[in-house]
Amino acid sequence: MAPKWFTFFWLLPVVAVPFCLCQDEHMETPQQPDCNTCCRGDFGYRTPHSVPGPPGLPGPPGIPGNHGNNGNNGATGQDGTKGEKGDRGDMGPRGERGNVGIKGEKGYPGIPPELQVAFMASMATHFSNINSGIIFSSVETNVGNFFDVMTGRFAAPVTGVYFFTFHMLKHEEVDDVYVYLMHNGNSIVSMYSYQAKGKQDTAGNSAVLKLAKQDEVWLRMGTGALHGDHQRYCTFSGFLLFETK
Repeated sequence: MAPKWFTFFWLLPVVAVPFCLCQDEHMETPQQPDCNTCCRGDFGYRTPHSVPGPPGLPGPPGIPGNHGNNGNNGATGQDGTKGEKGDRGDMGPRGERGNVGIKGEKGYPGIPPELQVAFMASMATHFSNINSGIIFSSVETNVGNFFDVMTGRFAAPVTGVYFFTFHMLKHEEVDDVYVYLMHNGNSIVSMYSYQAKGKQDTAGNSAVLKLAKQDEVWLRMGTGALHGDHQRYCTFSGFLLFETK
């Protein structure tokens, strides 16, 4: 691009000078400039079109501008995905011993020995004494020793409410069996079992009784016979529920 401009500038005088000389013949002689312009040079000739010169060399870098203001805070991002559960950490050091707590309220008194009452007797041999008190061959439980194994009777140590239950197995040689729960000679509840000879049958009953101190409770055989062996099918149990006045 530069050589073309250079050639143009060299050819410009060659073309312009003859053109100017031809114009002088038809132009009036210019007036002499006054004294105010005597020191000025002659007017130059304008070209038909101005021609830009070649671009100058790049200037030196300018002074850096001031530091801009800080931008506004961005919007809060969304919560990330929950990570996996980490490994269990090591046990920390043992803490200091805490202060002694407040003393608790006084508890209820324990059950005195005379109120700890319970028994359970069983029959290991057959029994067939009609209209008599049933005697059991063994006593598995006798808390307080208020059940008499020799007579088969229980004597209440205190006035209160007691629970009694009994279960019997009919002997296969009889048709039916009656057993009565007795309280001081009075029948309270009864048990009846019926089955043809050669077959056995079980039956039982229960009662909740309010007894005075030294009242007696036992079982009386009515009719039939009871089966007894090491399996202990025939049992008699009772215990104190609570004391009363």
